[in-house]
Amino acid sequence: MDLEAIKRLLRSPRPSDEYLAGVKGFLDFAYMGKKADTKIHCPCVKCVNRFLLKRDDVYGHLVCDGMLLGYTVWGCHGETAAYISANKRKRSKGERKNLNSNMHQLVHDAFGNVDNEPPVNDRDGPNRLEPGPDSETQAFFDLLGGEDVPLWKGCELSKLSFLVLLFNIKSTNKWSNKSLNDLLAVLQQAIPNGKKLPRTFAEAKKIIGKLGLSYERIHVCEQDCQLFWKEKESDDFCSICGKSRWKNTPDKTTLTKKERRKASPKKVLRYFPIKPRLKRLFMHKETAAALRWHDEERTKDGALRHPADSEAWKHIDSKQLRQK
Repeated sequence: MDLEAIKRLLRSPRPSDEYLAGVKGFLDFAYMGKKADTKIHCPCVKCVNRFLLKRDDVYGHLVCDGMLLGYTVWGCHGETAAYISANKRKRSKGERKNLNSNMHQLVHDAFGNVDNEPPVNDRDGPNRLEPGPDSETQAFFDLLGGEDVPLWKGCELSKLSFLVLLFNIKSTNKWSNKSLNDLLAVLQQAIPNGKKLPRTFAEAKKIIGKLGLSYERIHVCEQDCQLFWKEKESDDFCSICGKSRWKNTPDKTTLTKKERRKASPKKVLRYFPIKPRLKRLFMHKETAAALRWHDEERTKDGALRHPADSEAWKHIDSKQLRQK
């Protein structure tokens, strides 16, 4: 069994026979030329190659906790620079070739079990919504439905897979937004059907944003005292410590609207809103049924069988009902 086959087995569901075979293959590779009692770095999701453990302990961690997903080059366990260099080009070519075919699975991994057909709201009640998806959900399915349409006849990439690949390269190589704008302008002239590509990074972000992966930027006090959010959204300095919100600005300084538009925040929080995530989970009727199970199908006999039976959960439910 070659090393790439072992890595594929380690991506199998735990603790399947295939995964256990992958763990054994990994340990055989890591202990090649080593004594049985030698300690090695444990690559499980909890240890993250930080701790040295014996073979049996590493085996137990990998079976119970799983292999660190991002650990694809085993630099701590015997993959030499020569081996990595010899296989890097082959892996890169294979990854690019399979990117388009795996796009549907990528979306499924990000959003759960969704079909290519828009969901229909079939819930009864006085507040029942109109049948069919809302505009945001429809945009998602429109994007998903075009995942297999090539950029041009014979091209291996669709528009969606091309943008995902481009964003990955931008992030990996730390390109500026301007550099991506310049590249897109050239690609529009250099490739067939180039006019179908977004013209700027901002337009590309809007397309990827239909997948629901966008986030909100919230400015934060550099001392972590408060968020500049809601009623404090327009503040220029922290109400607790007095530190300025903006770079190169004295503390307790108030800026004009014009100065604020040009100012750069000292610290920013990236926040993934919960509502869009919940909407994606409710996009498929089977997932939605699972999310409602605790209220509609669980046994309610007074025994503590589920977190929903706890007093804290009941208190939250009653509070939300009062607000309605």
